[in-house]
Amino acid sequence: MSNRPLLSNATRPATVEVESVNERGERLATAIAGEHPLTIYLDKRELVTLMTLGQCPEALAIGYLRNQRLVRSLAEIRSVQVDWDVDSCAVTTLAGVEDLDAKMEKRTVTTGCGQGTVFGDLMAEIDSVA
Repeated sequence: MSNRPLLSNATRPATVEVESVNERGERLATAIAGEHPLTIYLDKRELVTLMTLGQCPEALAIGYLRNQRLVRSLAEIRSVQVDWDVDSCAVTTLAGVEDLDAKMEKRTVTTGCGQGTVFGDLMAEIDSVA
């Protein structure tokens, strides 16, 4: 059995076209970055909605779960399936996430350019980070 998850490869175009007006008053079609919401479900449980350009959304979801210490490796993930019709990403693990309820009880909203969310008590693991 492969230790790589099944991925949907559901890429979206990185830009959308909008009408703009230049300095001469001419209307032009202009490509701009297009952000899309992507709600991540972990084992059928809504976790978070991330904003994304839509390139490699499966990698975004896996990276987010790894960054939040919800999964430790790819070997724990069965599949990552993105459906842009409903702006969602379903991540299925092989054996569930240990203490998911406890991790979801403690959420910290971070400051910065955009608000972030951190699950669980990451400071408890600070000494183990190399």
